[in-house]
Amino acid sequence: MAAVSYDQLLRQVEVLKMENSTLRQELQDNSNHLTKLETEAFNMKEVLKQLQGTIEEESGEATGSQVELIERLKGMSLDSAGLKSWSRPPLPMPATSGATTGNAGAPGPSLASVFTRRVLPSVGRDNHDRCLEELEKERY
Repeated sequence: MAAVSYDQLLRQVEVLKMENSTLRQELQDNSNHLTKLETEAFNMKEVLKQLQGTIEEESGEATGSQVELIERLKGMSLDSAGLKSWSRPPLPMPATSGATTGNAGAPGPSLASVFTRRVLPSVGRDNHDRCLEELEKERY
């Protein structure tokens, strides 16, 4: 059997005491940090409550022009939905002399339908975006 000397045991006790002291200090530091974080979280919650109250007050104070603008936007939204179903009779395709292709009589998208699908909805969208920008300007 190996006998552990008294001096070796004393060294181990000293090492354990130092480690214990270090761990206690880390625990104290962590506790202080946790308290600080809890205080900050509480303060942030209070600020959030104040901001929510301010937002609710401001939303309740919509001016007549803002309400009017919102109504216009709603109307434009409905108008742009109507534009998608709007169509014109197809324009006659100009005949070219001397240049014929195998699918000259084949059905294809007319110029009018391409124009209606691509350009007109974007016109409504531009007005919609412009009105949203006006609303944001009035808000601030």
